[in-house]
Amino acid sequence: MDPLTTLQQPYPLNAFHLVIKEAAEEVVRHVQAPDALVGMEFLTNMSASAQGLYDVRLPTGQIRPLSLNLLTVADSGERKTGVHDLVAAPLYEFDQERIRRHEADFAQYELDMRVWEQIDKGLRRRLTKLTQEDKPIEETCLQLSEQAAAKPVMPRPRRIMHQNATERAIMDALEGDGESIAFISDEGDVIIKGGALKQLGVLNKAWDGAQMLTMDRSNGVSIVVRNPRVTVSYQVQPAVLKELLDRRGDVMRGSGHWARYLVGCPTSTQGIRFTYRLTNEWRHLPRFHECMRDVLNERGRRIDAGVMERTTLEFMEDASSRWIVLGNELESALGLDGDLHDIKDHASKALEITGRVAALLHVFSMQEGAISVDTLNRAVSIVGWHIDEFRRIFSPEYAVPQEQADAQVLERYLRKRYARWNRWVVEKNKVLRNGPVRPVSRLDAALDCLNAAGAVWVGVGLRNEQYINLNQAYFGSQTTMGF
Repeated sequence: MDPLTTLQQPYPLNAFHLVIKEAAEEVVRHVQAPDALVGMEFLTNMSASAQGLYDVRLPTGQIRPLSLNLLTVADSGERKTGVHDLVAAPLYEFDQERIRRHEADFAQYELDMRVWEQIDKGLRRRLTKLTQEDKPIEETCLQLSEQAAAKPVMPRPRRIMHQNATERAIMDALEGDGESIAFISDEGDVIIKGGALKQLGVLNKAWDGAQMLTMDRSNGVSIVVRNPRVTVSYQVQPAVLKELLDRRGDVMRGSGHWARYLVGCPTSTQGIRFTYRLTNEWRHLPRFHECMRDVLNERGRRIDAGVMERTTLEFMEDASSRWIVLGNELESALGLDGDLHDIKDHASKALEITGRVAALLHVFSMQEGAISVDTLNRAVSIVGWHIDEFRRIFSPEYAVPQEQADAQVLERYLRKRYARWNRWVVEKNKVLRNGPVRPVSRLDAALDCLNAAGAVWVGVGLRNEQYINLNQAYFGSQTTMGF
């Protein structure tokens, strides 16, 4: 079966090209956040940075944005903010520089406008006087026409990052041609309650790469948006997602909005984030940040030059051939007895999302020319992981049972906390107090799963205390449970 339709655990960071992979792995090591949370944060920032500069021509001939929608489900304490602040630093720098430039431009605009208004008033007074004196007005009318054409244009703020936005604010930010914005938050409640998700039609059309969006104001003036680009990425706690599903889940799924998302619910690292040495050395993340800054700076230069056209990336011939195979395999999986029938809304967009991810990998691995089949295959691995996550979150019949999810977390804890140090027996109560799985009923169920897998067995001591015995043959290998 093709990797696009199979489960891949853990998150396929190896699918990223070296400059991205090494930076992501460095963040995982330093912050000890879940690998999927880190991987999705990198995709978010790649999309937000590059969408204003590049498009991709799919092998079907359609030109599509590089914009992505991402939803990360993670509990409080998973270090979402720490990861976001680290990876997104160049985006904030870019926005801050554009804001400073806008403040200076606006101050100059106000000065120019005051001068323009005085000249305009003088010309109008002269026209009135000439009319009253019945003198020729042609020259003054010409001057007024030239004055009108020379009216200073109010500079517009151009920042990428947004959180709380109404439909009017979204349209205002995108007004004009080729504008690029991103709704990104490590506290998704801000975006959910802020109004952005109430504009599903606008967001869907922007994701699709609509050539024009319009909004009619009450005063009869219309806002016209041409060729907008919008990245949407937010991280929510499970309780917040449940509330959103209960309240608006049918609308968001039925409208096709969630079908456009890469979703993930990373396995928690809480309880196994042990520190053995302190280091502030970052060797690989700065290299990735250089790539981000290069892309953002080129975007800034084009804005300043008034050139809003984007560069269109193409696929190599062998990548196009691979695309046909993937498309046929996906199509066969959408049928009534197909593996992806229950999430066919999402799966039908998976190949397009794969094309977008491939283009982002191409840009941030600093490759030249067309997108290679190797890069496409890397994107397939990444999107394949997210397809399974979409099914796990939105298709209850494929949900991982609680005891199996707990067993996976418990296995990682035992491996990192004990097996790696050749400690093969541990008190059960100690694991209950300090480990990641509580209460005791859930711990017992997780131990039953690990026992069935041959990973552990529970023994009883002389005073009826219970001990967890780790199977050295199991934990001595690199095998982990793939639930």
